[in-house]
Amino acid sequence: MKNTGICLIAITFSLLALAACSREGADWKSATTADTVEAYQQFLRQHPSAANSAAARDRLKALTEDRDWQAAAAADTRSAYEQFVAQHADSKWVQEARIRIENFAQGGSGAPTTTTTAAAAAPAPKASPAKPSAPLKVASTPANFVQLGAFRSKERAQSEWKQLAAKFPTELKSLKPDYVQGQSKHGTVYRLRVPVSSVAAAKGLCGALKKHSQLCVPVTA
Repeated sequence: MKNTGICLIAITFSLLALAACSREGADWKSATTADTVEAYQQFLRQHPSAANSAAARDRLKALTEDRDWQAAAAADTRSAYEQFVAQHADSKWVQEARIRIENFAQGGSGAPTTTTTAAAAAPAPKASPAKPSAPLKVASTPANFVQLGAFRSKERAQSEWKQLAAKFPTELKSLKPDYVQGQSKHGTVYRLRVPVSSVAAAKGLCGALKKHSQLCVPVTA
């Protein structure tokens, strides 16, 4: 009788273990099917030491990074990208975030260039009474551009232009890409720009593109 009791207890524990494994497997399948931050969080709350807990944490981290990156890109502000870098220093998006931060730092506000501002602030020279004054040179209006990104190679910038032209045919159909090599604290970058007719045109184009979470910064040459 004693052996029978031990066997019954062992069988009971085995059945409970099988039930737990079955429930864990079902919950894991539900989490992977939903493939959302909330689904993996719920799985880890219910099964913190499960065989699939490491995979759940890895996927949760990737989804959280993607969600936060989409939020930063939608906000499209320097502070949003800086916050993303602070929260996800090892993310696959962090290099792109840093480049976009530099896009804002390097004249992204569309402010007048230093030369134009200095020329406006400098007093006009007095004409000499002995000689006729030289004709005044009218400063040319700075060319207006819209910057669509900065990349680590020209090939990457060209590839991005092809994708953007296909994605936004109405907004970009009449525009030609301009690739400008420059230096940043992270090395050589290639800025993808397109010329536009005016500051108003630049703002209008960026307004349209930002509705689709596309980086767009008005700049002047």
